[in-house]
Amino acid sequence: MSIDSTITLYNGVVMPKLIQGLPLIMGLNMPQKQFDEIIRCSLRCNIYAFDTSHDYGKSERYLGNALSLLCKEKINRKDIFIVTKIGNGQQYAGNISECVDQALKTLQTDYIDLMLLHWPVPNHYIENWKKLEKVYESGKVKAIGIANAQVRHLEALLSADINCAPHVVQTEIHPFNTCRDLVDYCKEKNIALQACSALCMMISMVKENTVLQSIAKQKNRTIAQIILRWHVQQTIAPVFRSYDEKHLEEMREIYNFELSLPEMEVISGLNSDYRYHPESLNCPGF
Repeated sequence: MSIDSTITLYNGVVMPKLIQGLPLIMGLNMPQKQFDEIIRCSLRCNIYAFDTSHDYGKSERYLGNALSLLCKEKINRKDIFIVTKIGNGQQYAGNISECVDQALKTLQTDYIDLMLLHWPVPNHYIENWKKLEKVYESGKVKAIGIANAQVRHLEALLSADINCAPHVVQTEIHPFNTCRDLVDYCKEKNIALQACSALCMMISMVKENTVLQSIAKQKNRTIAQIILRWHVQQTIAPVFRSYDEKHLEEMREIYNFELSLPEMEVISGLNSDYRYHPESLNCPGF
């Protein structure tokens, strides 16, 4: 099964399937040069999409600095796909246009490829969506979406007086949290999906799972490769974190093998609705 490495959103924007999640630079003493090398390493491995957020500490600023440096070295901005998010505190304030302008300044770019509302903040996300639509219409962002939404949030949003449906929904999807109802709903509505925590942080439950170990052994692949291939065969763009060049080289190899339908089904059968990032801790009233 030959699979394209991109997804075309319903507005025509082309989004890479493999997305590098950037570190939460809060208590970390990560120097800019180390962060720059993460970006360089990803690009060397043909990974051109990067996921960050206002809420990820200095991550947006570091990414802006790295891309500014790379553009001086002849890396073309149009080849990079930037995903960032409007944080919950920003949503409570409701100054969405100003938030986007600040992100543009911090990222040192004149447009953002995909801007997401980080959570469907109760009593705020629908009105904030309408404000984000206006920013989208201005051309400052090429696509808009929402992260961590469930079907009920999308139904409420689509039934409101809005101009366009989300182009993308990002939420935690992996073999232990398959989100089948959300996946089916988004496909019905032509909304693209990104899977954050796509590898479930490779916790012991993942690494020690005998089903994944068996399939990986049969395919002569790593468990991470098996899981990422499971995502892309469903036309889901996985967001993962890997800062080791050897591992990144393995990631791009997911296009060089195929999972059979029975293998896809047995992996999906691992679902236990397990979330590494509980909603209640991140979005009170969710």
